[in-house]
Amino acid sequence: MPKKETAVETAVENEVIVAQNNLPIAAISFEEDSGAGIEQADSSSFAIPFITMLQAQSPAVVDETVEGAKAGLFINSITNELYVKVSVIPTYYQRRFLRWSPRSKGGGYKGEFSPIDVETNNVVGMSQHNGAYLMDVTPGAEIIDKDGHPNFDHLADTRMHFVLAQSISGAWQPALLSLSSTQIKVSKRWMSRIQGIELRNAAGKPYNPPSFSHIYELSGVKQENAKGKWWGVEVSIVGMVEDAETYARAKAFHRSASSGAVEVSPPVQDAAIVDGEVNKF
Repeated sequence: MPKKETAVETAVENEVIVAQNNLPIAAISFEEDSGAGIEQADSSSFAIPFITMLQAQSPAVVDETVEGAKAGLFINSITNELYVKVSVIPTYYQRRFLRWSPRSKGGGYKGEFSPIDVETNNVVGMSQHNGAYLMDVTPGAEIIDKDGHPNFDHLADTRMHFVLAQSISGAWQPALLSLSSTQIKVSKRWMSRIQGIELRNAAGKPYNPPSFSHIYELSGVKQENAKGKWWGVEVSIVGMVEDAETYARAKAFHRSASSGAVEVSPPVQDAAIVDGEVNKF
């Protein structure tokens, strides 16, 4: 009986050894060709994923498009990895006002504005109604339709945290966590905690280390108010970054984000809208 052809593939560190049909074994070194194939890629060639807290009404949950997706879990918007808890290293913070179209009119992200422009009424077409910033409101028109849905785009005060997030494999990858509406208080507490960390130098003098000096853990917590129930984000500190390579990656991402070199894909609505009060938008 002729011998059945077999193929055995074994990974040893950065080498793959392939044996087939008893032919001589050839060694392939991936490390030798590290980076090959994407030499011409710049920051606009890569998408920075959002880390989002799933809600009961999130498409991934309602439409069952991601296996295992349920309210209270975090999801990576690119890999669709799900986390009960996720470790992150905050590298850069930015506050923006994101423009959203009402869900009743198709929804979707339609740009962003700086806090200074919004709060000094320097945005063309913007007007305030009952504390909300709305866009292109027609004089005399109803702000809310007969079904209780808004008729115009609104601007959502959004706190954007650029982080390194630890994947299921243990690797640290760039990501963005955006917090708005009731989650703004979570962002404020987190920022205060970062600012409140104090270390001492060799001379014994205190100083505030960079935000990316420490690792934090994100977890889900049930929240509610008179308008409904939802899942919010809870932040707890894990400890200092001790791995030099991880710290270097965080520092590099900080430089890229703070210089504006990081290209962020248009956010999904779930990334910015998480509670019953704003969900109608």
